Amino acid sequence: MKYIVRSCRLPGVAKRSYNQYCGLAIALDLLGERWSLLVLRNLLLGPQRFKDLSDGLPGIGTALLAERLKQLESAGVIVKATLPPPAASAVYQLTADGEALRPILVGLARWGLTRLGEPTEQQYIAPDLLALGVQARFDVDASAGAVGVHELRIDDRSYRVEITETGVDIRAGAVDAPQLSIATDTPTLVAVNSGALSLSAALEAGTLTVAGDLDRLPDLVEAFGLSLA
Repeated sequence: MKYIVRSCRLPGVAKRSYNQYCGLAIALDLLGERWSLLVLRNLLLGPQRFKDLSDGLPGIGTALLAERLKQLESAGVIVKATLPPPAASAVYQLTADGEALRPILVGLARWGLTRLGEPTEQQYIAPDLLALGVQARFDVDASAGAVGVHELRIDDRSYRVEITETGVDIRAGAVDAPQLSIATDTPTLVAVNSGALSLSAALEAGTLTVAGDLDRLPDLVEAFGLSLA
């Protein structure tokens, strides 16, 4: 028997709907508007102020960003909160439902990594995007020797890299006493990611430095699908 849905109004659903009784269609009703997934992508690294999101999504426009945030709040995947003093800033962060999207978003990023190619002059590149790209490279089956808390520094941004037996979690923020601390710059990480530069060459040139338990470096490199050679 064929059912035709004439109207489908769910809380948080955008005005336009696929009107299909399908989990994917409903998910796209909620999240499929332009920029919505990129807003969620940026929040994977932790809470952000409106200005942080605006700066990290060049081209969106403040009115459209406000609209997307309102839609995502209505969908229950993000929430507006206030950071504790001394910051006391209003921020947006993922809810539990939003966190449930993490493996899906990282999986999409992993699928897209093989299609990146060399960056063009028109493409926006930022440390946060590269940190998320690092997360997308992670291979849990090769990570047993890398379990622990590490630090990744790209330009002037620090990220906490926590590897467990079941996965990796990368968040913006400094790390106290990391087992390994890796520091580099945007051009070097782009070149390493694309395969144009080896890690050993970056280490030799001094554009990538490592501190801490150096015996764990090969395991960490392997966990992210790279090679020291």
